Amino acid sequence: MVETHNVEFADDDIDGQKIVFFDGKYHKIEDVHIGNYDFRFNFNDKKHFSINSENIVNIKIHTEPSINEVWLLLENPKFNPIEMKKIGVTDRFNYWEIDISLESESFKFSFAGVNEKNSGIYFGTSGIANFISPSEKWVFNKNDFSIHEIPDWVFGGVMYQIFPDRFCNSKEELNKEGTVPWGSIPKRLEHQGGDLYGVIEKLEYLKDLGVNILYLNPIFLSTSIHRYDTWDHKKVDPTLGGEDALRELVQKAHEKNMKIILDCSLNHFHPQNFAFQDVIKNGESSEFADWFTVYDYPVRLKYRPHLLSKTHKVGWDGEEDQYKAYLEDITFKETNLEVEIMKDDGPIIEPTFKAWWGVPDMVKVDMTSVGARNWALDVGRYWIEEFDIDGWRMDVAKEIDLPFWAEFRNVTKSAKKDVLLFAEIFGDTSLWLQGDKFDSPMNYSFRELMNDYFAHTDITAKEFAEGLVGLYTMYSFEALSACQNLLSSHDVRRFLNRSENNIGALKSAMFMQATFPGVAGIYYGDEVGLNGGDEPSNREAFPWHDESSWNNDLRMWVKELMNLKSELTPLIKGKFELIGYSDSAVAFRRYFESDSVICLINRDSLLKEWKIKTESNEIELIWGHEEVKHMNKEIIIKNLPPYSGAIFREIS
Repeated sequence: MVETHNVEFADDDIDGQKIVFFDGKYHKIEDVHIGNYDFRFNFNDKKHFSINSENIVNIKIHTEPSINEVWLLLENPKFNPIEMKKIGVTDRFNYWEIDISLESESFKFSFAGVNEKNSGIYFGTSGIANFISPSEKWVFNKNDFSIHEIPDWVFGGVMYQIFPDRFCNSKEELNKEGTVPWGSIPKRLEHQGGDLYGVIEKLEYLKDLGVNILYLNPIFLSTSIHRYDTWDHKKVDPTLGGEDALRELVQKAHEKNMKIILDCSLNHFHPQNFAFQDVIKNGESSEFADWFTVYDYPVRLKYRPHLLSKTHKVGWDGEEDQYKAYLEDITFKETNLEVEIMKDDGPIIEPTFKAWWGVPDMVKVDMTSVGARNWALDVGRYWIEEFDIDGWRMDVAKEIDLPFWAEFRNVTKSAKKDVLLFAEIFGDTSLWLQGDKFDSPMNYSFRELMNDYFAHTDITAKEFAEGLVGLYTMYSFEALSACQNLLSSHDVRRFLNRSENNIGALKSAMFMQATFPGVAGIYYGDEVGLNGGDEPSNREAFPWHDESSWNNDLRMWVKELMNLKSELTPLIKGKFELIGYSDSAVAFRRYFESDSVICLINRDSLLKEWKIKTESNEIELIWGHEEVKHMNKEIIIKNLPPYSGAIFREIS
């Protein structure tokens, strides 16, 4: 009950503003219990409270399993209690969600719950209460709240990651000296000649696959395969085709409604960078000295060749000859650094300056330097303004301070409002996803769950289902929708390698990429069955030269699902609701307004029968297993084979 409810919330009228919901009128329950209940809600974290560009407020809360109902006690401006939707159940929590239209610039709210003994519970800013007083209401004011806006083109996105040197060699005249034949066994120091013209040549192939976003590993001037040791952040490597090739790629991709994302590290660069070369030349008196952390001048490399047998300590296990060549034939010659031979114990190579993980050709940039900061912001702006790129993937983003990324967002979004900013950060990245820094991460948490269930089979269907709920509630819907849900990348073993060449496991995981909220992240060649292990074998050449090696059944599976991802409204912008699990199968619902689809995927055992309750009057099979029927408000699935699935629409 609300006694003389006052929407102005005057502090001197406590009785007039208190909320009593369990009074037999608003809710049939009248008993209130003030025990020790676990409700989890953080108004300041957008995973719990967010607003989209269409003025829809999304609220999520999770409670201990004994809570069977949760109500949003909304004052907007009149008192309006609304029951929240249960979207998932785990052993630890029940998860609840609601969307409401923003009808005023400000409102207050709190929560009520009902436990398994049918007692009422109030939850406000102070915790569990016997009623909600004015001081226990959360206060929302739109003018004080930052909205996390992501580009509209991201929803339903299918992102294809390209490692440029190994995707397609279109112009052999661009090959640098020493380029090895296409399809050679990949090695760390050997180029195979992929270029940006090769990407242009294969745009139609990618479009047919369902791809609408291209993410390119670094393309800037460098002599390495990976180019994270960039020499000049404002030059496209000429062996890739230079600036002309990038302009043409962006133009032709845009003509096909495809977006281009570039990748770089602002955290470190090659010693050939102009600023560090000045430090090499002028030492402590260099105008760029504060860009770096130097332990001892002159800047140099301390080298212990007598320890080369210990290459396992620097990630080159068993590659002593290659590591020696990398140091003596490449790094020492290219960097212009003095090399001091040491005979004591210590690292094989020891820079007298701060380097990224001690790698001698990756100088760490000190972003507390105003000059370094301005340089990095200028790089972010330059490629958007001059080449019309559509976004950035930022390498090792958590190694740069948070305020910098807020500046970076302001600069890049000012240059082009609908750019996408995503970051290489492992784990829960909520700290970076509050609408003022990044739009999303590389979702390695998604990859981990897919590995655990499909590749390694070391968790149960129940644990997998609970993991999906955890992924869905980890971020705001906007951040989640922009997550790159990857399975493989240039930094990790390919998914097919992890699953010991289990094509069914890869198919099932790619089904999840297509149907779970977020951007499907395909690492080049996964769709035809590339199975490289640890670096450098995970950077193999795409087998254009040997189409007979392609797994075309896998490719067609990927093509069908990825095209559905960008066509079906519930898969583009739909919310998520876990339905449950049976044997090794898991089902969930994606719904947008009145449009709802059920997605069902099975792992490694035959599912003989599963009955799923539904409010629909009939169903329509969209894709996959056909032995599905609707009867008496139940969907009955029979004889679902291992590593197969289905998508069907619920029709009211």
